[in-house]
Amino acid sequence: VVIDEAFGRGSDESAQYGLKLFAQLNLQLLIVTPLQKIHIIEPHVASVGFVHNENGSDSKLRNLSIEAYREEKARQAG
Repeated sequence: VVIDEAFGRGSDESAQYGLKLFAQLNLQLLIVTPLQKIHIIEPHVASVGFVHNENGSDSKLRNLSIEAYREEKARQAG
């Protein structure tokens, strides 16, 4: 299942309900969501990919396991 612009407008509770339902159905997800909503999907994913396009002409993709993402997030928090 591909979900684009996931959970940007809905409540955190409805997003978590949907993610639990997809897990019960044993579906593999590709979720595109704003960075500020990553906390919603974090418990439900094995890896994350960050797309960055600084100058508007050359996108870069960085893939991290969820463990590596959490370690980096903790380092940045201090």
